[in-house]
Amino acid sequence: MTRDAIILVIDDDADLRHALIEQFDLEEGFAAIGASDGAAGLTAADQHKPAAIVLDISLPDMDGFAACGALRDQGVKAPIIMLTGAAQEEEQQVRGLDAGANDYVLKPFKFSVLL
Repeated sequence: MTRDAIILVIDDDADLRHALIEQFDLEEGFAAIGASDGAAGLTAADQHKPAAIVLDISLPDMDGFAACGALRDQGVKAPIIMLTGAAQEEEQQVRGLDAGANDYVLKPFKFSVLL
């Protein structure tokens, strides 16, 4: 029996978060958990050791750049994919990559692109 790879979805948009969790759960080999803000995401990452993290840039308690940096500071080595709702300037993309993100996905997106 193999263990499913845990995907942590950190997004304050409950509808999107639940939809992504549901989609990941339908994919063989994946299980997903969610967090609605940066603090809850940091705690979930520490407790569940996810294989990957999907992180929204706009969170209610901190921006995604700060959350990404905090995740890296707490030792998270999993890939982090940042979600953004608007086309970001190149400078902001660089800021996210400098904070430790591995990639960006622009909203709206198809789940197959994220997967």
